[in-house]
Amino acid sequence: MKNTILALGFILIFSCTKTGINISTNTVPITLDSLKITGRTDTLIISKSFKYSITGYYSDKSTKDLSDSINITSDKTIVTINGKNIIGAQSGKSNFSISYSNFSLKDSLYVSEIEEVKNIDTYLSTPVNGSKIIVPIVVINYYATLNGIDIDTKRQPSFYNLDPITIEGLKSKTIDELKLTKYGIEEGSKFRGFNNSTSVPNVGIKVIKYYNVYEIKKVMSADKINYFADFNDMFNKLNIKDAVNNLGAKEVWFSLRPLSVEYPVIKTEKLSPENFQAGGPESNMSSPTSGDISNSWRIADDLPIYNKSYVVYTYNLHRSHAENIHNHGHQIESQLDFLDEGLFAKDERLFLNKFVGISNINYAGKPYGRNGMTHFPPNTKVDYDWNNRTIVKSDIEDWKPEGGIQKDIHNSKWMNIKYSYPSVSYKIDENDSQYKWIMFWFQTIPGSNNGIKYGNNTISNWWDLLYNWDDAVKNKKKLYE
Repeated sequence: MKNTILALGFILIFSCTKTGINISTNTVPITLDSLKITGRTDTLIISKSFKYSITGYYSDKSTKDLSDSINITSDKTIVTINGKNIIGAQSGKSNFSISYSNFSLKDSLYVSEIEEVKNIDTYLSTPVNGSKIIVPIVVINYYATLNGIDIDTKRQPSFYNLDPITIEGLKSKTIDELKLTKYGIEEGSKFRGFNNSTSVPNVGIKVIKYYNVYEIKKVMSADKINYFADFNDMFNKLNIKDAVNNLGAKEVWFSLRPLSVEYPVIKTEKLSPENFQAGGPESNMSSPTSGDISNSWRIADDLPIYNKSYVVYTYNLHRSHAENIHNHGHQIESQLDFLDEGLFAKDERLFLNKFVGISNINYAGKPYGRNGMTHFPPNTKVDYDWNNRTIVKSDIEDWKPEGGIQKDIHNSKWMNIKYSYPSVSYKIDENDSQYKWIMFWFQTIPGSNNGIKYGNNTISNWWDLLYNWDDAVKNKKKLYE
């Protein structure tokens, strides 16, 4: 009797005879016949990681996952190879050689500089409850890198030094600052919320598109010493036209760590002029109805013009949410001043003279004793002096064009307010006088059903004018009705 058993590449033959058992061995080696890519991608985004799935096929019909055993090389430095992981570093096509034992495979993929984030942070994509005007927002963040892991600090350093940071670290900071920016605008749109806990927000922010970009074109800025992002090129690639015309986007929030010739890091690190990139104006409007009404050089073609108006804000990631809403403050001033201009005699303009408190005759144009503005609370004549303890008489809590009830006002009025901030990854400075003043000032802006009389007229909802700009301009609306 003979029994044959196949095991581990050996054929064992058992022979039974009267005198005993004879065993003979025939060796049949199992060999690797081929390699195959069983998991790949055509496109990799800068900063994203990818790992090939490689399967080995053997002579005995078995297979084995060799993904952790292969060697990978690339013909270009547009990717970073970290162990078996491939990380997008710069845009373009990269060819790969994948080898194991005596076998090799060839493959290629394209690295893209644009990432659309589909899973937008819930807080950013959800307008505050009860908001009357929903403002759709497109977010664009620029992260310069050479290796897909770290920020290239020669193009995006901090203000005083290089301040190394990973892309993921800066992304986390960006989301925190955007959340607090959103909060500042929504909370600030509660008309006289500082004295009325039931006041509802006039504005609700809703982020509808969220992009991270890792490479941008730049153009010379109007000052001829810095560079700005080429917004025409960027917006074309991201199809912002569709977001504005069809999705109703009213604002674009553009965040980055900018670099200007004014920054001390230029000298301390001996950075080259080609690195200069200041991002963009604090605010910049594109409008088919009014033209550019913004806190910028008001260049006609620096933004593409679509069927509807929109405003682009540049946020500086060296700084914080306080400076972000500061930018919005100046934009509000520009738009309200535009609607008001030319309607009144000297020192009688509703916004600048009666609301802000600027006198064209006294105080060299500095507001004093009324509502103030972004740079000036009503108790100071010095820019950025948001924490001034000087007491003045002001009707800021009961503003009426011809004068409301006057009260003693100083910094404690806005500094003592406690807010329910959204959750972020760091401890918020509860004593940030800029952030608190600007939110307080926003709350003095007349909102829905404000009931403020102006002669025989009623003060309009200024938030509605600001965020339904094309309607306001086409119908020649004023700050009163």
